[in-house]
Amino acid sequence: MKLTLPALLAGAMLLPFVSVTLDADADHCAALSASNAEQCLRLNHVQVLGTHNSYKRFPAPALVSLLNAYRDGWADDISYQHRPLPEQLEVLGIRQFELDVFADPDGGLFSQPAGGLLIDDPEISRISERMDAPGLKVLHSQDVDYRTTCSTLIVCLTQIRDWSTQNPTHLPIMIMLELKDGARQDWGPLVYTTPVAINTDNIFSVDEEIWRVFERSHVITPDDVRGDYPTLNAAVMEGGWPTLAESRGKVLFALDNTGRHLSDYLSRSPVLANRALFVSAEPGHPASGFLKMNNVIAEADTISAYAAQGYLIRTRSDVPSHEARTGDTTRRDLALASGAQYISTDYAEPSPLGSDYQVVLPDTDGVARCNPVSAPAACRSSWLDE
Repeated sequence: MKLTLPALLAGAMLLPFVSVTLDADADHCAALSASNAEQCLRLNHVQVLGTHNSYKRFPAPALVSLLNAYRDGWADDISYQHRPLPEQLEVLGIRQFELDVFADPDGGLFSQPAGGLLIDDPEISRISERMDAPGLKVLHSQDVDYRTTCSTLIVCLTQIRDWSTQNPTHLPIMIMLELKDGARQDWGPLVYTTPVAINTDNIFSVDEEIWRVFERSHVITPDDVRGDYPTLNAAVMEGGWPTLAESRGKVLFALDNTGRHLSDYLSRSPVLANRALFVSAEPGHPASGFLKMNNVIAEADTISAYAAQGYLIRTRSDVPSHEARTGDTTRRDLALASGAQYISTDYAEPSPLGSDYQVVLPDTDGVARCNPVSAPAACRSSWLDE
């Protein structure tokens, strides 16, 4: 019986990932080819596109017009939107998402956005229905930038899980979660909702909601990568990330936040034992393996150096909304060349703001390419096909 690549990969994905030293694979992988690429290429050898605020829709036009009378151009930097998450996966080949998460333990905190009430937004009733139940909510900014394609973390993750299950040979999907609890200053006619603080009392509800949606075998966790190494950092530096065969069809999560939220998330284990999310800790920290390095203009050389060492990195190819309005590709070109594995953009499709600015992976028609810094020289992007 002849086994196809999807059949072989489906079988491989039933096996747990076991961290091994890079030297153990050296002989087998010395001559990289299509026949051994799945076992020799690793997660960090790949570069894919991601989206920034992946759930976001345009703010309500009537609200933009109303509030421009108080602060002209206030919405310029949030005038972008994305397709629903499954369409981004299927149509655009996106393999990294960013979701902004607010705590709402009692439910209803974001059901009546102040901006929506000002304009009698017809979407309020639909928003209220989805937001009334307790649980983590997904939106960009309370009361003004509240329109989303999926409004709860459970719903967003379920959409990703269902697409993943239906496409079991996909490259791993990185899901970044930014925890939001900052108060905003009232202005014009707006009186902002005060968010619930996220701290050690409730930060682990993020993990709980992840495990309500995903089976453990569907997720690459810090424990999987750390294996028998004393720290995650040691595992990444010495053992490496999962191979493609071990990681296809799976997702992994990362905490976008640094500062106090990072400290709170590490409070139960400095090496992320029994945790769902990787974190952006300083290189060399026991929990370090993933790095968020958004400012590629200032950090391009540093990103390349860390990518060469084995770190998994996310950077941004554009910032609202300079590139989309001017067509400036400086940041995009630096990001693609930097070796960051995840290139986050608001414009996986041409900008509607007059410049046709867009981010696509060069040198491939697929959803990924061999990483220009960390991949072996013999790597071919066609071997990454899904």
